[in-house]
Amino acid sequence: MSRPRLLVRLSMAMLLLCARALPQEPAPGGMLRSYLQGIALQQLASRKERVSEILTPEQFEKRKAEVRHLLLTLMGGLPEKRADLKVQKMGTIGRGDYRIEKIIYQSLPNFYVTANLYVPQSGKPPYPAVLQPTGHSLAAKARASYQTLSLGLVKNVFVVLTYDPLGQGERRIYYDAGLGDSKVGGATVEHDMAAIQSLLAGESIARYMIWDGMRGIDVLQSLSYVDPKRVGISGCSGGGTLTAYLAALDDRLQVAAPSCYITDWEDQLRGTGPQDAEQQFPDQFKSGLDHADLVEAFAPKPYLICSTREDFFPIAGSRKTFQESRRIYSLLGAEEKISTAYDSGPHGTTQRQREAIYAWMNRWLKGQNGEISPEPAIQTEYEEDMLCTPTGQVSTSLGGETVSTLNVGRFSELAPPRPALIGKQELNRLQARLHKEIVRLTRYEASQGPLQMRVLDETERKGYRLTHLTYQAGPSRMVAALLAEPQPHKARLLAVDPSGIGETAPRWSDDSDSWFGQEKVTWLALMIGKPLVGLRMDDILRGVDLLGEKGLLYGGECLGFGKGFAAVALLHAAAIDQRIAGVVIEDGLLSYASIARTPIHRQIFDTIIPGVLAIYDLPDLVASLAPRPVQLVNMRSPLGNNVLLREVQSEYRYAQAGYAALGTASRLRLGLRREGESIEAAYPALR
Repeated sequence: MSRPRLLVRLSMAMLLLCARALPQEPAPGGMLRSYLQGIALQQLASRKERVSEILTPEQFEKRKAEVRHLLLTLMGGLPEKRADLKVQKMGTIGRGDYRIEKIIYQSLPNFYVTANLYVPQSGKPPYPAVLQPTGHSLAAKARASYQTLSLGLVKNVFVVLTYDPLGQGERRIYYDAGLGDSKVGGATVEHDMAAIQSLLAGESIARYMIWDGMRGIDVLQSLSYVDPKRVGISGCSGGGTLTAYLAALDDRLQVAAPSCYITDWEDQLRGTGPQDAEQQFPDQFKSGLDHADLVEAFAPKPYLICSTREDFFPIAGSRKTFQESRRIYSLLGAEEKISTAYDSGPHGTTQRQREAIYAWMNRWLKGQNGEISPEPAIQTEYEEDMLCTPTGQVSTSLGGETVSTLNVGRFSELAPPRPALIGKQELNRLQARLHKEIVRLTRYEASQGPLQMRVLDETERKGYRLTHLTYQAGPSRMVAALLAEPQPHKARLLAVDPSGIGETAPRWSDDSDSWFGQEKVTWLALMIGKPLVGLRMDDILRGVDLLGEKGLLYGGECLGFGKGFAAVALLHAAAIDQRIAGVVIEDGLLSYASIARTPIHRQIFDTIIPGVLAIYDLPDLVASLAPRPVQLVNMRSPLGNNVLLREVQSEYRYAQAGYAALGTASRLRLGLRREGESIEAAYPALR
């Protein structure tokens, strides 16, 4: 990499970040969100227009089938086999007019689901039943608010099954017995940790959560005292999400009443935006899926939408979804089967809404008149008394699988095709395949049109001039950069802030940002079908265009230097553009495969490309760069820790074979940099 002709370097290393805001411009931190949100709103508007064209029941049934297929596709499908539930009864609490059975079932082999079964002791069986998925809570099924709904229903003579979703209650994914807590944090962090890993395989964690609920329906229908044809579902918050999913996908459910979830994405994006990992999918907006589609997929069966006025799921969006869905229900002659229960208050199900749910279930599962009655007197149990396992955690009582161990076990077997690289012909085929797959998976689109470069500030320093500038990467998308020009004339350096980094980092924060970085904007990019890696590739290559326009490319080439996990985009850009004649990466991500086999990761979300794991990996990209010089230094694990050099060499064996096949093995350098060692000493090519 010491070729002297590579005089101009493209740096996405974030080494020269500008801390100041751009003068007389909108806050750069809001530009990326605004750009992505604009696309999302256009996609949602297109979806709304398509739905407005549904004028007959036949047209609707076609749309309904499409929505179900789409939902299953976006989540990566469901497990194919219903294994033995192996229901275990762990104890019973008797309360006179009802009892609570503490049970454990297996939704997948050795994948334990802890649940409470509320059984009425009055009335005549077989009883109607209600499945209650719970929301995001560490106590989950044992939380008083969720107990209250179950108790109200059982006192209305319904059998109720409520269970701990994965990552909650007795099913913590990353539980540490020494800590007495999760290694990573609360329920949403646990969900996101496993879900981001799932995305690499083109899956959503929702597939596991929905499957737990479907197997819960199996449990209810297996009970002799339950009428299998009269099963409803009602859950709040994350339980509302699962209620909506399960109602849309499982025909055995006859009545649905989600609470504090249903809104519409137009309003949601203007507020708190994307939520927990199972509550949205890559390509969701691009494919035209909104909350109303989930409601309408249940039509014409009875659906009650419960929303509160101060919720972070906007009630204005809930009203819009209700209006659209009511038109569909009317088209099917079932307008009376969709209704709302709105109330004041924050996120959560109020007493008035619970009373509406009881009445809704009584009306449609028992044939009563639907009259709302006061909630019966309720006494919740102590949380500890609702536990199904001796220790309060499946992992320390039963062992078995978690979603993390299931992922690691399955995904470790996924690998991209790697034909032997024995010469230039095989390398050419690899380069052609990767170019096609990179564009397909990252959704990279080369921006066209003028760069519209603006100089914002120029500073003369001893021996060099520093220019703070911006250039256009796409419609409404600006890239901030610094151009360093040493005096007398030497190599120039362009330091770029790719989308979502440095000056363009959005101010759309979340409690889990320390784990997942710019989580909300990363989700939004995925939902519109534009992964951040693809956008950053464009930012980088437009930077190369800028260097060319200013006459700063030497022989049409430059060198790329990337630092940190953001360098993943640089590697992708170099793989499709020969103008980047060499690459140096320091502190870069080891590989996508390392994420697949590592339970816990940090700050890697914005590097994720859905479905990439079986198509290509970072070592494949490096192999495709041969014979261009590449230097990888101090590579990092998905947690950001140093990786031993011998492990790096093992991971990049395929890339080494590619370079060796061309007789250029010395041009791929895998190494280390000492603490305090100067850039000049570590990277001779940068002198």
